[in-house]
Amino acid sequence: MYQYLLLLDTEQEREFFKKLYNEHKNEMYYTALKILKNESDAEDMVHETFLTLTEHLSKMIDNTPQKSWNFILTILKHKCYNLYKKKKWEIDDDAELENMKDVFHEKPDDRMERLEKKDLVMKLLRRMKQSYQEVLLLQYYHEMEIAEIAEALGETEDNIRHISMRAKKKMCKMLEKYGIADSHGI
Repeated sequence: MYQYLLLLDTEQEREFFKKLYNEHKNEMYYTALKILKNESDAEDMVHETFLTLTEHLSKMIDNTPQKSWNFILTILKHKCYNLYKKKKWEIDDDAELENMKDVFHEKPDDRMERLEKKDLVMKLLRRMKQSYQEVLLLQYYHEMEIAEIAEALGETEDNIRHISMRAKKKMCKMLEKYGIADSHGI
């Protein structure tokens, strides 16, 4: 904790940081561990979150404890998901190298069309509201189950199902405009 305190300017910030650190470090670790399933990575993400908090502490001092926790949790989850994506990409890159023979059997036009569709879906996804983006990315890109998503986002499974359903309907409507999907889906 002392390394973080050296980064703070005022005694008020240092006292506030100590309070946050003592109250939330364990819960942050367990949250990161649930997402990453790796103790070392979870510790790293908690450390990075605390470093980020030192940069934004002045904005948090006057917040309610719940608002401060929500801010901390948002930063932590984003850091965890970014690491998760990075590690998944590394695994996907290795798998892609192993399956290069499939690329050579695919027609260039088919490959281009598939890549263009994937690019369009990602652009459309970025236009959706944050909750839709998170749920769809976790569900389809990270292949997480509804229960896992609910736990990671601190929501009920029922709420995640509803968000997923609304997000998929919205995505299908957006894709219909581009002629990629019909009224029955992709």
